[in-house]
Amino acid sequence: MTMALGAFLAGADDSFFISTHDHIASSFGQLPLGSWLLTAYNMGYSIGLPMYGRVCDVYGYKRTLLVAYALFSVGCALTGLAGNIWVAITGRAVSGIGAAGMVDLISVILTDMAPPKEVAILRSYLMMVATIGATLGAPLGGILADWIGWRWSSLAQSPVGILCFAVAARRLPSVPKKGDSDERRPDLDIPGLCLLMVTIGSIMILCHTLGESEPQSRLMQISLLVVILISSLLFGLNEKYCTKHPLMPLWLFRTNGIGFVFMGQIFTTFSQFSSIVTLMGFFVRVWNHSTSMSGLFFMIVPVAAVMGSGIYGRLIGRPCGNRSGKYKKLAIGSLAGGMLSFFLMSLRWPEDPSFWELAYPFFAIFTIYGVLTTQFVGLSASIPKGMNATTTTIYYLSQQFGMMLGFTLTPAVNRKIFTYKLKQKLGTSTQARQVSVGRHPYLYSQRTCAYGLDYTKCFERRKVRLLFARAITTSCANMLLTKLSNCSKYVFPSD
Repeated sequence: MTMALGAFLAGADDSFFISTHDHIASSFGQLPLGSWLLTAYNMGYSIGLPMYGRVCDVYGYKRTLLVAYALFSVGCALTGLAGNIWVAITGRAVSGIGAAGMVDLISVILTDMAPPKEVAILRSYLMMVATIGATLGAPLGGILADWIGWRWSSLAQSPVGILCFAVAARRLPSVPKKGDSDERRPDLDIPGLCLLMVTIGSIMILCHTLGESEPQSRLMQISLLVVILISSLLFGLNEKYCTKHPLMPLWLFRTNGIGFVFMGQIFTTFSQFSSIVTLMGFFVRVWNHSTSMSGLFFMIVPVAAVMGSGIYGRLIGRPCGNRSGKYKKLAIGSLAGGMLSFFLMSLRWPEDPSFWELAYPFFAIFTIYGVLTTQFVGLSASIPKGMNATTTTIYYLSQQFGMMLGFTLTPAVNRKIFTYKLKQKLGTSTQARQVSVGRHPYLYSQRTCAYGLDYTKCFERRKVRLLFARAITTSCANMLLTKLSNCSKYVFPSD
């Protein structure tokens, strides 16, 4: 129960600041830096994941989980007590590092301690809790910020983290220490960690700036692209040749087709969060709903996620002849069902759908979480001996990377396309020059624009069609990756 509370807290804290980051930055007089409260958390989360894999392999999951709870509590307190925006950003980064362990290590513990037949069910419950936390975090953040203020909202999470720490320290069993002191010495691959941090940070900054078209921004984008290429190349060389204990062993990606599963997670989460970002704007600009009303629509996400994770977890555990758990057929069937849902949405949603056609996104979310559950179980059955923690952390890092791309790359590209198309419509008029030199992200955020509401609605409808086409494409790619992976066709051996 305590570990589930930690997973809920980690998920809620991530989305909590989605609704409050602008308010927090404004309170410091630094509104342009508000997005870094989100970026810092995601960067800390992404950097922490591979680090936990190595530390867990050395010290075991109990000590490592306690460190994660402590870091999360300290980060929340640091954010709540911050005297300036940079201290708050630092606190968010520390919270992200802690939250990574609070989610990742629970999956490691489940895989190590639970019987194989129960892993799918327990894993589905964990996904339910984390999803509910991520979905409720944004509305709770807005309510609590208005009620008790954002500082107390952040500080209130620290005692909960401390409670999780105390219960885990008392109830979680310890693992025996390794006898060789050299084996117990934590080789954390510091050069690899630094190169990974530079690569991920550069990718996130590049995604933030893609929506800008000023000459200075283009120069920065080219520079960031060069940094990404160089740092990723150096990271690969370091992991292969320069360290005994790599953060991401390259041979692991080739083992049993595990690398295909990681790629599938990127496609799945990118499609999911890209859809959330795009549909939020669609509801506001085309259906004329308020932001709060649009947010209520996404309350179907935890319901569909809970049902998808739970039902697929049960299906995997059901007997099938003298074997159990054919994960590939379930995963491919889920992807096919999701493609059908996206196809129907592309036909009906840009026009004037009926109320009952809300069932399309519900079923799409249901199948997405079915895919995530089945692929994790298939991955768990194919992990090489002694690589459970490392494999699980890379799995979650793949999901986090897809989520970051969905949240940052999608709105940036949408803004850029909108500005380009609007300038084409306006031609060489004064309004076109204003678009080229003005703050087009602000212009794009409004329900109306210089060309008129009809053009905005037309663009949003076209954007949604492209979104669903992209979702169908990523589902096809994920289906191919699932077929190519050599993870166990039958998850559980016969009794």
